[in-house]
Amino acid sequence: MPTRVRNGFRGDLSELLTAKELEALFKIDVETIYSYVQRGLMPYVRIQSNVRFRKEEIFDWIERQTYRPTASEASLRS
Repeated sequence: MPTRVRNGFRGDLSELLTAKELEALFKIDVETIYSYVQRGLMPYVRIQSNVRFRKEEIFDWIERQTYRPTASEASLRS
């Protein structure tokens, strides 16, 4: 599918994922995904009554959720 540019969205529309696809990809239950959506914790796109997720935004969001201890924190735990 071609790249579309409209209202600031630039991307391949085939890269929109369903909650079921996210469930399979990240091993997170669909109910948990919808809970995150309701609480505004994860990025999503609403198309009428459907919720979809831009793949790139989800991977960016996952990266921001990742905790990496610094070397000094790691040495304190030893």
